[in-house]
Amino acid sequence: MTRYDCIIIGGGTTGAYLARGLAKRGHRVLVLEQQPNDRVGTKYDIFHIEAREFTRLDIPRPQPGEAAWAFEFEKNRNADPLNKYPKCQINPIVGLHMHEYTLLLLSLAQKAGAVLRFGCTFKAFLFDDNGKICGVRADENGNDIKFHAKMVADCSGMAAIGRRSLPASYGVSIKALTDEEMFYVILRYVHLNHPEDYLDGSTFWAYYKAWIAPCADPAGAIIGIGACHSFDYAEQVYAELERTVPLPAHTLERIERGRTPYTRNCDSMVADNFFVSGDAGNLTKSVNGEGVTSSMVQVQLALDTLSRALQTGNTSRRALWPINRAYNATQGAEFAFLRALLVGIVNAATFDDFQYAFESGLISDDLLNALSGAPVPAKTLLTSVRAFCTGIAGTKIHPATVKAAITAVKNAVAISNHYKHFPATEDGFSAWKAKADALYERIGTIR
Repeated sequence: MTRYDCIIIGGGTTGAYLARGLAKRGHRVLVLEQQPNDRVGTKYDIFHIEAREFTRLDIPRPQPGEAAWAFEFEKNRNADPLNKYPKCQINPIVGLHMHEYTLLLLSLAQKAGAVLRFGCTFKAFLFDDNGKICGVRADENGNDIKFHAKMVADCSGMAAIGRRSLPASYGVSIKALTDEEMFYVILRYVHLNHPEDYLDGSTFWAYYKAWIAPCADPAGAIIGIGACHSFDYAEQVYAELERTVPLPAHTLERIERGRTPYTRNCDSMVADNFFVSGDAGNLTKSVNGEGVTSSMVQVQLALDTLSRALQTGNTSRRALWPINRAYNATQGAEFAFLRALLVGIVNAATFDDFQYAFESGLISDDLLNALSGAPVPAKTLLTSVRAFCTGIAGTKIHPATVKAAITAVKNAVAISNHYKHFPATEDGFSAWKAKADALYERIGTIR
């Protein structure tokens, strides 16, 4: 009987990336994927990666003509609710086919030495005499199979079938996501009726949480909408977008629907012989709900600790704890800051507030490019400050919005600082979590 170092539940992008990283370090890795290989990564056709991420994450960048490549663009426009004053951010983006790219990552994991088993569904954990995880039970073509390992990683996506199967006292949250903790995404793949409307980049309308972006067909586009609460609510917002924004004339070809976590990440992502990553651990960007590269960042931060634990044979919660510290004090703190800021401002800002921000120059091209690390000219900052002060004085920005924005900034700084001081050991975690719960109660949720 083969005993693996690590069993990974789920062969999506996160599971494949983790498998490759561990296998390259010489560990025996088994990936269990419930879908057949021709169905892996088919929830959505297209996803996006910032061009700079390929080098940072050490992942392949497909080229035009390769199966995984779909398109590239660098103009990212942010527009006001009436679409009259769009601002442009330059940030090269690569559009990829999810299914083909997932297969590419899995092939790299396999080349590194990982074992892949498709059509193999996780059923339950195996526990040793001390009540610690020592493997899994799985169903493969109707056969009940047991696999043994030093540790198990849950990369099963939003279902979190591993994490949610843990004993309640095991040290990681087993809570399922509620409707209010998910982002409902509807993608309309369309054909643009007039060549002059063909896209050279994307446009995002923050007020509607909607966007239009290129797709694999140069004469086509993806019109997306994302909303909390439900798909029905997302459709209501989309109808408002259509009534207000002059979208290019188009013919609908197909619709994709899906959900993504839109909540805080698991406070602890490790337990004895256990690790959770990806959507299973709620590792998504607060700005847009994207989780592919967010999860890879967490895996990068975790790999050295995971490898050292496997080499020494000590995969206890205490040995894996540095993963919690490494993530929460960095990307976790960043995402917590953005989430608190967005909740406060988006919940309060009105149509008129958004419109004024774009029309007055409060939001500018230079200010948006600063999000990608570009310097902000002093003149731009002066214009933004002047527009903000003028807006307050002339009630172009509602006083309630200003008050909410100030509160949001305070909450964002508080929660970010709290994450940056995540305890380096298990000691103090209960107190840290209690304070985090109180801060999130104060922050609230996005409407």
